[in-house]
Amino acid sequence: MFKQIAYVWEREWRYIFRNRRLLGILLGVPLLYCTLLGILYYENTVNRISLGVLDLDNSSLSRAVIRAFQDSDRFRHIMSFTDQKELEQAMHQGKIMVALFIPPNFSKEVKTGKGGKVMLITNGTNLIIANTSLTAASEIVQTLSGATLVRYLEKGGMSPETALRLAQPISFKVRVWYNPTLNYSNFLLLGLIATITQQVALLYVAVAIVREKELGTLAEIKAHCSSVFAITLGKILPYFVFNFVTLNLMFVEAILLFRIPFRGSYPLLLLLTACFLACILSFGVMVSALCRNELEATQIAMLFAVPSFLFSGFTWPFMAMPLPAKILGHLMPLTYYAENVRKIFLMNAGFTDIAKDLGILTLMTLFCFGAALVVVKCKYFATKPEEAAKTQC
Repeated sequence: MFKQIAYVWEREWRYIFRNRRLLGILLGVPLLYCTLLGILYYENTVNRISLGVLDLDNSSLSRAVIRAFQDSDRFRHIMSFTDQKELEQAMHQGKIMVALFIPPNFSKEVKTGKGGKVMLITNGTNLIIANTSLTAASEIVQTLSGATLVRYLEKGGMSPETALRLAQPISFKVRVWYNPTLNYSNFLLLGLIATITQQVALLYVAVAIVREKELGTLAEIKAHCSSVFAITLGKILPYFVFNFVTLNLMFVEAILLFRIPFRGSYPLLLLLTACFLACILSFGVMVSALCRNELEATQIAMLFAVPSFLFSGFTWPFMAMPLPAKILGHLMPLTYYAENVRKIFLMNAGFTDIAKDLGILTLMTLFCFGAALVVVKCKYFATKPEEAAKTQC
């Protein structure tokens, strides 16, 4: 048995190292994508959003509001307007993403106790910019409102401490755990690394069996290997080793180069990674055995891999998905891997925290590997050796 596994293992390694394009993709592409994505999110948060201002009050108070927005890292004041038409045109042309509108009599209404109003207009086509600008503007206005009220109360003879308590009768504090700076790299990069690995692994293991059929070399393998288990495992192992090493290199790059904090157990991360790779590679071999040619195998593998990130619950939570999407998401191995990688990195998740998902992933691995054995046996061992290379789906 071990000799048969070693034969297929050695044969696959020779193919990989002779094919420089394949070798470059297996090693270089994941690291390149990890680097590019890390650079993309290196700033971590969205700052310097282009801001336009339409101040129809032109008072000391309205200028104080504008200065507060200018002093914020979130906004970059680039344009001032004299009428609403100019503002609308600049927003439509993409010159600004956010506009601050201060109406006439703003200062007068504040001083008379009627309550002044300012309006923030944001381009909602980009949700990240819209949400960031709305949150930042709300914080700025609340701070200004409290400070303005305190000043008026102090003018009436009230002590600063009493004025502050009246201006802010409810103290509201926010504490963000695990990702206190709301860092986009911490949020996205780990899931993207897992997705890249899945796509590269599936792309090439999915043609591992069907390639032999197209080249007419399947009979040669069968002459040396009588065991379906040996052929299947021998095909999986080289890609497992390559992707396991590459994935760990990307994790090291994320930690050292892009400063993603690692707070958990690395052995636990390795165990989870090994289970995930075994699952998707077993699935890939099953796809390879089912398909008629390399093109068909590649198409099916990508059809599975591409939407898996969206349905994994990594960016869009399961609680917000309709039932069909939840069911589809729970059938994908990435669902049980990507989120738990983030938990191990950021939350110091232990074995008990991920045991359920690890168990499900293990069952999926056993199912996919068993299915791969059955498909390979039925497709290529149910016929005579000399006919095996001619077998069609």
